[in-house]
Amino acid sequence: MNDTDPDQLLFSSLIEINYDRRFIRIAQNFVERLSELAGASQSESLQVSLLVEECLAFIINKYIDCRVSAHIELCFKVTADKTVRIDIIDIGPPIHEHMIPSFDITDERSDAGLWYKLVRGLSDEFAFMNQLKDGWRLHIAKKIERITFSASGNGHPEAGALAERDQTLGEKHTRSATVADIPAIIDLAYMTYRYSYIFKELYDGKHLKTQIEEQRCDIRLIEHGRKVIGACAFKYSDAQHRWAELGSAMIAPEYRNSRASALIMREVNDYVRANPYHCEFFMSHAMTTHIRSQKMLGKVHQGFKPLMLGLNMAPRPEFIGLNHQRGGRESGLCVYHPNDPLKVPRLYTPSIKHLEIIQALIANLGSAIEIVPEFSAPENQETGLSIQQQDSVQFAKISVESLGPDWFTALSKKIFTAIVSGIESVVVTLPASRPLPRELDRMLTDLNLIFCGLSLQSLERLDYAYCLSTQPVDFSRIQLYEPVAQKLLLQMEQSYYAQGHRSPTP
Repeated sequence: MNDTDPDQLLFSSLIEINYDRRFIRIAQNFVERLSELAGASQSESLQVSLLVEECLAFIINKYIDCRVSAHIELCFKVTADKTVRIDIIDIGPPIHEHMIPSFDITDERSDAGLWYKLVRGLSDEFAFMNQLKDGWRLHIAKKIERITFSASGNGHPEAGALAERDQTLGEKHTRSATVADIPAIIDLAYMTYRYSYIFKELYDGKHLKTQIEEQRCDIRLIEHGRKVIGACAFKYSDAQHRWAELGSAMIAPEYRNSRASALIMREVNDYVRANPYHCEFFMSHAMTTHIRSQKMLGKVHQGFKPLMLGLNMAPRPEFIGLNHQRGGRESGLCVYHPNDPLKVPRLYTPSIKHLEIIQALIANLGSAIEIVPEFSAPENQETGLSIQQQDSVQFAKISVESLGPDWFTALSKKIFTAIVSGIESVVVTLPASRPLPRELDRMLTDLNLIFCGLSLQSLERLDYAYCLSTQPVDFSRIQLYEPVAQKLLLQMEQSYYAQGHRSPTP
């Protein structure tokens, strides 16, 4: 059973009831009223109600739980194909296999078989799935003759769409955000992503206030009248504005077919060209579920260029109103826009086998840097490591500043500690401006690390990057636009399977 296409969803509503038969009638009232709101006839509403009653009674009777201290979740959806869809999820304590009653729903002589025949007869879709740690999920769908619900509330879907289109017409303008705009920015983030955006500070008013007041974050807004309908942000690395990350591009769903997208592009282009704080470079994490953001960033000023691909870097956000792949983790393509020529005379390759892709990435960046295939044993010094851990997205970046004789042991401990704490994706960066140990690449491979490109630290410094993911990587879901990025992906995929990983199960 596939998730509901967001473009087809008319409305949804959620209720949680206690794990007790006395609450079944409350759930029935809930689905009856919502069915009527959707446009169902009285007969159709009663059939939906009967389906819910039978399914809840079956779950509660067959899987005895701890009553009022647990709950069952019921999600009601109406889609444009004239269908009521209901998901019932039992998320109480786990059920041990030896405690589950034995029954055969295909045997119509049994109570379970009769129940199964009834719900199959009343519904147009039916599925009963064990989601392991996420409980049991029972999905039912029922076709209804007509839909009268519309977002405008007037009972005519066409009129609602026209009214919404009319509301987006008119002149739009751009400006810089102030502290007074923070509530509107948070509302826009919610309307764009709900609460799925990976950088949670976008919902934190106090954090945004500090960032704006300290000039650590420049947010450009698009307004329609007095309404904030779009935004993008330049988040600076420190008070010295050494470099900035472009991100948080948002457009309210109802304005995505207006000029708002073009205005966002113009603002980004003008800001990067002006470079008001004279930072060394801009960077961004481009989406890889699609190539739209990559193409747009490639057109900004002199173009953002790909240097690194981090596998499964963060949870995939939900884009409200877009047909977008959801669930799982998103691989991030790191793209860079140097504002001056790089001042790196040469790099020392970590392995001869990466020489070609390193040269291709550097050439695509527009730099002429000598890549030297030279190696050296670790210096007799202490290994210097630092870690930036983002627990909210289960991601960590480990920077190797210097390699001593114990570098492998020290790095292994850092990676192991991060993974034990719940980190699912790790990027390791290593200095590229001096010769590295000859066995470094092989030893990193032993840690399941894969060479994934370069990381720009400053105009004077480039680092090599390796990454690992504790979760399987589905390379078929990574879409890249530029040929050099595609070449990097192909090499990474070959390295991944050479380590013994298997393809994800379809």
